[in-house]
Amino acid sequence: MAIKFINRKKELNWLNRQYKQTKTEAQLLILYGKRRVGKTELVKYFINNKRSIYYLANRTTSQAQLQDATNVFSSEFRDKHISSSQFANWRAFFDYIGKKVKESKQRTILVFDEFPFLVQSDLGMSSFFQYAWDMWFKDAKVMIILLGSSISMMYKHALAHSAPLYGRRTGQWLLEPFNYQQTKNFYPKQKFKQTFPLYAISGGIPAYSRIFNGTKTLKANITDNILTEGSFLSIEPELLLADEFTDPRSYLTILKAVGLGRTRFSQILQDTGLPATALPGYLKTLINLRLIKKEVPVTEKIPEKSKKSNYSLADAFLRFYFSFVFPHASLIKSGQHKALFKQYTELLTSLVAKSYEDTTKEFIEKAIEKGALPPFEQLGRWWNKNTEIDLIGLNKTENSILFTETKWNKNPIGVKVLHNLKKKSQEVKWGNKNRKEFFALVAKGGFTKKLITKAKKENILLIQEDKIL
Repeated sequence: MAIKFINRKKELNWLNRQYKQTKTEAQLLILYGKRRVGKTELVKYFINNKRSIYYLANRTTSQAQLQDATNVFSSEFRDKHISSSQFANWRAFFDYIGKKVKESKQRTILVFDEFPFLVQSDLGMSSFFQYAWDMWFKDAKVMIILLGSSISMMYKHALAHSAPLYGRRTGQWLLEPFNYQQTKNFYPKQKFKQTFPLYAISGGIPAYSRIFNGTKTLKANITDNILTEGSFLSIEPELLLADEFTDPRSYLTILKAVGLGRTRFSQILQDTGLPATALPGYLKTLINLRLIKKEVPVTEKIPEKSKKSNYSLADAFLRFYFSFVFPHASLIKSGQHKALFKQYTELLTSLVAKSYEDTTKEFIEKAIEKGALPPFEQLGRWWNKNTEIDLIGLNKTENSILFTETKWNKNPIGVKVLHNLKKKSQEVKWGNKNRKEFFALVAKGGFTKKLITKAKKENILLIQEDKIL
């Protein structure tokens, strides 16, 4: 049965807009994003029924890549003579396809998937693409798409100011994981209580979401797809880190520390034993690769100079792995999965609850879109030494502020939660004296009748599961 293509409307609109421009101007696009996020599926869906050539690079030598590419392109050009011969080098290869494309009166899309593998096989590869663009492609009716899973390699060889292709690209797109609303499409017949925990572990990565079974429990999905040796996701973090680092040991140590709840710089430093002079560089790299996120209270005037920063794992699957799997490897290796879940049920629940808290921003943005709340320019967490608020929204122009509390609860929450939120809101020193205050409560298990009545009177937004009441 064919796999259903899900969402990616914005990305497809972008690709189609760029494709229309090839009537008058050649396009060189960089499409990048982490492993399994759906780059290949997106591009294959886009090029369907369009004149295109797709080439997938692999981890081999430059000469082997050249022969593979020759076979693919000569076959698409129906050039039997070329397929039986060998180009002397990549420059000769690009001269060949450049002439073919330039002589053609039809628009053509050329896709080079896993561009970093090409670069790894030949460090001069970016310069060959630069030559081909300047010599042939820039004046042709062509769209070149370079795809890559290694974000660091894509920056270094295609996006950075020092890259040979810098200044030649006509567009770029970082393909992000799906949000919760999009991820639900993988389990169209299942209810929130079944789908959200799966999203909390997959983090919206399409390949992960697709293998999870919406009819099974969270524990069964974890056992089948992550804990069982040889399963699809059993070594996924190792593969992800191998894409980015030749020696991932120091980065692995940091990820493990953050996964265990070491959120402050001093805590990470103490836990990892890394030199204080080296740790900032490691953290910056992990932040750039979107593996770790650095947060400061949303009200900070100069965030980059704030001393209140916290670090957390930005990738939900890595957060689950380094909190639940990695520290308990001995139990997992010995096949004691039931013991693992029995001993660490609260930890698993807290990880799902943390994802629910993170997803609150998505729920609030949807409420703003529907007019249930006024717009807010900034949305983010807030904390001081004694208090934490899950989400605050700021609108400087309107002098308005939103306070949001999120609960992964079993039983309906009552008026006390609202009172506590209002009390905490008084500690947030922001805006003018007459600021307009808004309040929202997000709860998996819903609300008491008394709270619902009070919320109606005071115009307080209530969201149960992912729906506005």
